[in-house]
Amino acid sequence: MKRLILFLIIGTLSAHAVERVSLEQLQSDWSRYTNQTVVITTPLVVCGSFYDSLVLAPERLFCPEERAVGLADGDSTAYYSLAEHNRNASICVHLRNNYYEVRTGDLVRNLKARVTGERQLLTGGSVRTRHMAKDRLPKPRKGELRIVGANIENYFADLGGYAHKRTTREQQALKTRKVAAGLKAMHADIIACCEMQVGDKAPQMLLEALNKNGGHYDYITVPMANKDRIGGCFIYNTDRVRAYTEPLSAYRDTTDHYYSRMFAVGFEETASGKRLILSVNHLKSKRPGRTQYDTNLKRLQNTDSLLAMLPQAVAQFGDQDILLLGDYNCYSQEQPIQTILRAGYREMLPLGSSADYSYSYKGEIGYLDRCFASPSMAPQIVRVRPWHVNADWYYQHGAYKMKDKTMHRYADHDPIIVDVRLE
Repeated sequence: MKRLILFLIIGTLSAHAVERVSLEQLQSDWSRYTNQTVVITTPLVVCGSFYDSLVLAPERLFCPEERAVGLADGDSTAYYSLAEHNRNASICVHLRNNYYEVRTGDLVRNLKARVTGERQLLTGGSVRTRHMAKDRLPKPRKGELRIVGANIENYFADLGGYAHKRTTREQQALKTRKVAAGLKAMHADIIACCEMQVGDKAPQMLLEALNKNGGHYDYITVPMANKDRIGGCFIYNTDRVRAYTEPLSAYRDTTDHYYSRMFAVGFEETASGKRLILSVNHLKSKRPGRTQYDTNLKRLQNTDSLLAMLPQAVAQFGDQDILLLGDYNCYSQEQPIQTILRAGYREMLPLGSSADYSYSYKGEIGYLDRCFASPSMAPQIVRVRPWHVNADWYYQHGAYKMKDKTMHRYADHDPIIVDVRLE
């Protein structure tokens, strides 16, 4: 009888024992572990943080089109290989979690979860993560001009329109505080902004916040009749630079949606009188599925319009030094980016490491925000880098509605920081 009781106790303990497995072991035979609770010994990185789940993998996952020719461009074997790698390397953990407190890039050790299906796990509660260090941004050095490309994510002064149909005044004020705090923290002399409402109301509302404690910022944009749209805008420190030209759009039709999204302005450093041409550009947004082909064609048209405008800017503004910033909605191997490179402009962003990205989507990272320089401008650039202040935070648009008063996640794209020493 005693032996029978001991056998039952041992059997019960074995049935509830938690097996420690590596991710490789788990992935090699999912069916063996299905409906079992395991501890994954492989250190994992948060690749995506969503409302009810996390995407985890041994390392950050790059969007395949960041490193290979993608579907809209005719695709390649490398593209499919990278896409397959991302699928096989990642697992999805369903959970109850403070999802907006988890950042992509965070580390997860000894994850305990129940295996519910292939690459699907379930926890009874939250997942503990070790936060990666927040990205510190040093100030520019003496004699350097800091120029920033920043997508500020549907910044509207008018409520009830295109992007902010459900936004309240309180939420709008919080958004303004977050954007202003983020832009101030960059110590920028010129900021090329994307996704700001067309017209004067939105820049003026943001300038009020920027200049509240003694700032000296002004703005320049392209006027359009349709105020219920997003456009581009330059915000600049009048103590450091001045705009010496009127803006020149890449589009002639003033009613075209892209007339205010793609334009160039000549800027002059007030202390030295040295000049450069800045162009802010926001190309057609991506769309998933079959329409990706159509949006790619539109981005190619945007690129053609931009490249046709730049020689006009050189002739009109009297300078060869050109810097192209903005949200190009293209990863590094896509046709519009390659078209700009073939036109003689240099990619100035660092490429190749897991720290090099400006955007995160569905667990994959890459550069949608770019920095290109003309041959004469490139040697004057001291350093270029993304500042990871947005993309690693919870992905949902309008995350500021959760009453987070920090500057982090003021938008969905990371800004691109460019320090130059003009010659």
